[in-house]
Amino acid sequence: MQMPEETSSQIKNRRAAKALAETKKLPPQTPVEVRRGVTVRRTKGRIPVWRIDYKAHPERDPELNPEWVRDERRKYTSQADWDREQEIVDEAGGGELVFADTLVTYRNKIVITDPSWRPDPEWRVEGGFDHGKTNATALLLCYIDFEGTIYIAREYYQPGQEVWQHAPELKKMRDFFRMATCYADPTIFNTTLQQSQRPGQASERAKSIGDLYAEQRIENFTPFAGDRSDVSFAARLQLHWADLEHREPTVKIVCPEGMYSETPQFGRHQWGCPNLLWELMRTRRQKLTGQQLLSRNVSEAIVDKDNHARDAMKYIVMSQPEPSRKSLEQRVTERVYTIREEAKKQGVTDDQAATMAVINYTRIMHQEIEDDNPSTYIGGSARRRLKMMEARRREEWRTGRRYPRRRGF
Repeated sequence: MQMPEETSSQIKNRRAAKALAETKKLPPQTPVEVRRGVTVRRTKGRIPVWRIDYKAHPERDPELNPEWVRDERRKYTSQADWDREQEIVDEAGGGELVFADTLVTYRNKIVITDPSWRPDPEWRVEGGFDHGKTNATALLLCYIDFEGTIYIAREYYQPGQEVWQHAPELKKMRDFFRMATCYADPTIFNTTLQQSQRPGQASERAKSIGDLYAEQRIENFTPFAGDRSDVSFAARLQLHWADLEHREPTVKIVCPEGMYSETPQFGRHQWGCPNLLWELMRTRRQKLTGQQLLSRNVSEAIVDKDNHARDAMKYIVMSQPEPSRKSLEQRVTERVYTIREEAKKQGVTDDQAATMAVINYTRIMHQEIEDDNPSTYIGGSARRRLKMMEARRREEWRTGRRYPRRRGF
């Protein structure tokens, strides 16, 4: 009589049972391979532990389908992330460089090296500021385009000076007074600097670093009130730089060819951020010792060193700046052009399409003006109301036109 052939599941079960039995004869934590991508081991308490990674799936096995590994690896911002997630290497991630791999691989996308590139004059300007005394004082100026992409383009980086020495140099930065907001380290606004007391005179109040800058007529620093965690910043920036094989980064850094150096470049850089790139290239996670790894998870903390321009960048990125708003003329022109093109697609002549666009011009103009300066405030939050007021002030500053003030504004 012919015996029935074994099914594939029966063969797999037999292999698993054989491997499991073999682990009883081996020292604890010694893995035994069941099949490619599947192993089993026993703990010191003789508890079996199965390990299954991506190679167990035929469509993901590098020997059968190397394209899957290549495409999937591009979705990870570092080799350590890949090792932890896909290779199940628990100790991966300690001490690795955080941004260097991405900056080297996609430098042509992230870093703008063309010295002739300039931002659109209509883009909003924002900044980040980190004050230091012995360490460097850093200021970054960035431009936000109409899609929300952040272009960090100007940099001040100088250690070992006082407020009265930094202030005139900061004011020489181009577009310094165009900044809609410049987020700064909130600790510089704490009134911790006690002034000297002179006999026979009234005592002076304590001042903050922010007060000292205000005395130098720099009053556009705003305390950053968001998440200041370096780990959160690293995760957010990696999202801006994720999957760059198929998309453009939403944070870009200007650094013309030949400006970057392996050492700090102190001073005022009107066009380029070499020190920011230098700090990002050196950013790494804390590394735990082998003894620490026995009782603690792999550290995701960032080493607190060479992080002055990086902190200024953190305040910009973590504030999640909104896209710049196009001017009234640009918005009206685009909507009129869209109406004309849609009419032409429907088969009307050029003259008829132009007539339809002209007929709608006045209506569109009134709608856009009303969006900039609504007559009434209906619902929404105070934050939305303040943003509308800010947009109106920017439009007045750009065009020189004064809109009538409405009730509630």
